[in-house]
Amino acid sequence: MPIPILGEIYYNGVRSVPFLLPVAKLLPWIALFIAIKTWFGGTKNVNERVMHSKVAIVTGGTTGIGAAVVSDLASRGCQLILLVRDPTDLFTQDYIQDLRDRYDNSLIYAEECDLSSLYSVRKFATKFIDNSPARRLDMVICCAGVMAPPGTARVVTSDGVEAHWGVNYLAHFQLLSILAPALRVQLMDRDVRVLMATCSSHVLGELDLNDVQFLSRGYPSWRPWRSYGASKMALMSFVCEFQRRMNAHERSDKLPNNVRFYNIDPGLTRTPGMRRWLSFGTLWGLAAYLIMYPFWWLVLKSPAQGAQTFLAAAMSAECGTGEGGKFLRECRNQIYRKEALTSEELGKQLWTLTELMIKDVEKQSAKKRALEKKKAGKEEPKPKPEPKPEPKITEVQDDEELIKMIEKAQKQRAQKEALEKLVAEAEEQDKMDRAIAKLPAGVLDPPSRNTRSKTEELRTMPKVVEVAEPNVGKAVPKAEEVKAEEQKIEVTPAPRSDTPSRNTKKRTKKA
Repeated sequence: MPIPILGEIYYNGVRSVPFLLPVAKLLPWIALFIAIKTWFGGTKNVNERVMHSKVAIVTGGTTGIGAAVVSDLASRGCQLILLVRDPTDLFTQDYIQDLRDRYDNSLIYAEECDLSSLYSVRKFATKFIDNSPARRLDMVICCAGVMAPPGTARVVTSDGVEAHWGVNYLAHFQLLSILAPALRVQLMDRDVRVLMATCSSHVLGELDLNDVQFLSRGYPSWRPWRSYGASKMALMSFVCEFQRRMNAHERSDKLPNNVRFYNIDPGLTRTPGMRRWLSFGTLWGLAAYLIMYPFWWLVLKSPAQGAQTFLAAAMSAECGTGEGGKFLRECRNQIYRKEALTSEELGKQLWTLTELMIKDVEKQSAKKRALEKKKAGKEEPKPKPEPKPEPKITEVQDDEELIKMIEKAQKQRAQKEALEKLVAEAEEQDKMDRAIAKLPAGVLDPPSRNTRSKTEELRTMPKVVEVAEPNVGKAVPKAEEVKAEEQKIEVTPAPRSDTPSRNTKKRTKKA
């Protein structure tokens, strides 16, 4: 076929072939279109790895990039544990069954783990590690996250934490910190990998450790990338710090660490979150998105293309050896655009602050659940208790029995005093940790209006990290300096009131 056409062109000219000139004029534009689409599509994963018998925990595996990662791993025989809000949801059940039938892989499960609730995260993680010997775990792939569109009001999780900070950072910190024992005890022949989804918008984030939830600065509703980027900055710093702690951990078999963490930037992808962000979360915005869909199709990656860097990190032999804590983009190792994120001092500060914040959040969450349970118990009709017989008063007839009762009372009193001492020591340690980290008594609670000294202390408190660029200078004082400052504080006596004390009447009668 091409030879007669070329012969016709050679003997009779180009115009002798019908529609050849119009097609020839379009060829450069078609080539340019293909080149642009290929360039925006990014790099493709070329690594191969046997995934049979491998076990992976995946967050955000039901939609977007996470669904593409799950689909590829399921096709290779990997055992998958998908963390979802409600495993009994009909959509989730159909999705799991569809994966099993499509790839003939029955080792795909869904477990309840709502990332907007630290209590739900703790329940799953503690249930997973509560096994002896430890369950196999080869990968933890964290693809879940929220990204609020511009113009939306501040949203909080069920724990009362700002959504970006709570879901993107706190939930994954809670999950991995509890799963850490299971990661450390994996056999040496398993190269355990933890893949954390980040975003290039972290360069626009403004991380301030004194105001991580944008309470004093005000929530940037029309610039949500400041809050979203701050959560991704914290997540990347957490990954680097976790890698350092894993490297410093000494295994019981004296072998080197085999757990490696990676920050993964998938690029700009056509996920449901991106669609909601581009449409401003409105119907008019969705209509504009549909009109401009050819443009978005050209410049944005598909979920399968965005998952290529995750698959490269999961399958590459290079990622299974060497040092972890790296930043991967387009299936290649990249340098961190903000070098402060790899700082050890920033990682320690952020780790301390996060542990104290989670402690406060879980305390408040436990109180809230207790009140709800108590309220639900009051609403339910309780059966009338049967009258208990009055206890019979037995007289002590023997001295030995009296001695036993006295010893028992002394033992109970000693146990009570020991318990009170432990509680006091725990409170003192918590107070010292907060003083070292320069945190108020409650991270989520505002200072009391009736405590003037506490208000002045919070006003004059030095900032730990500057806005936008984390300052890892001399932020955290030593414990000796904190004790020295506490000794310098003078206690001013309270002013005497003109009202008589309650004992005046007794003194008058006595006189």
